[in-house]
Amino acid sequence: MPKWTINDSSKVYNIENWGAELFSINKKGNVCVHPSPNSKYSIDLRMLMDDLIKRKIKPPILLRFMNILEGRIASISRVFKNAIQENNYPARYQTFYPIKVNQQRQVVEAIANFGKKYNIGLEVGSKPELVAAISMSTGSNLPIICNGYKDTEFIETVLFATRVGYDITIVIEKLFELEKIVEVSKRTGILPKLGIRVKLSSKGIGKWSTSGGDDAKFGLRISEIIAAIDKLKESNMLGCVKLLHFHVGSQITKIDKIKNALIEGTRIYAEMRKLGVDLEFLDIGGGLGVDYDGSKSSYFSSVNYSIEEYANDVIYQIKNICDDAGVPCPNIISESGRATVAHYSVLVTNVLNNNTQTLLPDFESVLSDASKVGELSPTVKKLLDIYKSIDRHSLREDYHDTIQLIQESVSLFNLGYLNMNERAHAEWIYSRIIRKINNIVEKLKPIPEELQNFQLSLRQTYFTNFSLFQSIPDSWAIDQLFPIVPIQRLDEKPDVLTSIADITCDSDGEITSFVGQTGRTKALPLHKIKSDEDYYIGFFLIGAYQEILGDMHNLFGDTNAVHITFNKKTNYKIDTVITGDTTWESLKYVQYDSSEILKRIRNNLEKDVSLQKVSIEESSHFLELMEKTLQSYTYLGE
Repeated sequence: MPKWTINDSSKVYNIENWGAELFSINKKGNVCVHPSPNSKYSIDLRMLMDDLIKRKIKPPILLRFMNILEGRIASISRVFKNAIQENNYPARYQTFYPIKVNQQRQVVEAIANFGKKYNIGLEVGSKPELVAAISMSTGSNLPIICNGYKDTEFIETVLFATRVGYDITIVIEKLFELEKIVEVSKRTGILPKLGIRVKLSSKGIGKWSTSGGDDAKFGLRISEIIAAIDKLKESNMLGCVKLLHFHVGSQITKIDKIKNALIEGTRIYAEMRKLGVDLEFLDIGGGLGVDYDGSKSSYFSSVNYSIEEYANDVIYQIKNICDDAGVPCPNIISESGRATVAHYSVLVTNVLNNNTQTLLPDFESVLSDASKVGELSPTVKKLLDIYKSIDRHSLREDYHDTIQLIQESVSLFNLGYLNMNERAHAEWIYSRIIRKINNIVEKLKPIPEELQNFQLSLRQTYFTNFSLFQSIPDSWAIDQLFPIVPIQRLDEKPDVLTSIADITCDSDGEITSFVGQTGRTKALPLHKIKSDEDYYIGFFLIGAYQEILGDMHNLFGDTNAVHITFNKKTNYKIDTVITGDTTWESLKYVQYDSSEILKRIRNNLEKDVSLQKVSIEESSHFLELMEKTLQSYTYLGE
């Protein structure tokens, strides 16, 4: 057999296709992170984890590579700049970051700082997000767009923020909002900067397609836009409308869906200009997708277009329609949050499995000891005969017979005709047959259709120190694919097919769908766990939505998080360490008071001590353990 190489591992995990040239494998067989595509600088993730462990920072650890945020903002801005030049587009482009994608202060702060040179803005959809955006804009003059439903307090806050110098646009989502805006504006004497969101007939595709179309939650229909224009004219506020906004969904997988929305949205822009609305901006919303599985397809975890193609289509379609309609081309805004932050964070944690296989009974003597073979039941003997005789010529027949016999052994056990030891023999021989079949199948081309899924019989469960519901909830909620890769030993062939189970007590806390070499696969190849090493795996492309959607299933709280920037002299610099939730902090989320818990336990123990049910030493030791547990990380240690 040829020697396994890091190139083989790169293909198995499809890193080159989903990694956006930000992730690679070095000569040591460890995964590396780069600050920008094809950068010669990199951070070895395995070495980084070793350094963090020395700093007493325990896994799971969310690694946030802040330079990648800058690189993604620069990439999006660059492709639009190139498209503007190629198409002689007479206006400009501007990126807005929708902070709902990841509201972590350090993330928004980094995006605001990195994005200054690209005139980045912030998009918000609630009062807390508005306050966060105003905070970030203070002293930086970042423009803000307000989407979502708004009450009187929200509107009044925006108007007075405008009065004191902030650049904030209120997007009208419903006609009743317009009435509130007009009323508050007249009462305060402050004119707002307004946008109108249109409800397109065009729809996106995939999990978020309902964001567009006639049944979409937000936006004004064409007839409602006409009514809004009349209302604004009547109130002498039509000149306040500077922006038209539409949004057809997140993670749009097909470029033709984007084109359809652009054509319809730009036509509406052109018609509104002809009606006397002095629009300056066309906000095309989000939708720029991320290729999570590297397949470059229209599957919902991928996209069938590049960022360059997206930017060129946006610029071309808008310019073509505006020139045809004889109206000025608008300044273009996009809200590409997912494409900005997805790549910047990696969750790394340890696999908890050890070599428990060595604890299993050893039935090897059954294969060679004739006297023991004679003691076997007929069903188990038949399985043993198949194991000894199977070859590529009898593969299909033997495989089908094996499945039938293992099912027969279960039925006989349930009826009382097989004892537990005999059933254990059947299971053991069955596993040996499956491994032998696998060795044969790996050499067959093409693989017989009925044998293509049999490898699931070999799949082992690797228990991993994290909560799926806290760290990658979309994997559970909407079957989102995220690349999962061991960060070490990638110069060795991964020889175990696995599923990944978390440490919650929920059976849904298991991942059985993975990014593979040719698309989605039902098993993840990993290495056998060595007793003398910590084996780490990384969950990649989880920067968008996952950090903010995570829930408290089993009260597993936020993980430790480390913010890292690249440094030419020292390779990397740790900017911030955010300690994950302790047990008492997780309990506080659900209204438990740690001091009250300890008080109740102490009072009860004192009663037991007085009744001589427990000793003073036992009572004290238990209280010490409870106090230590309340202060400890919610995830598992040694």
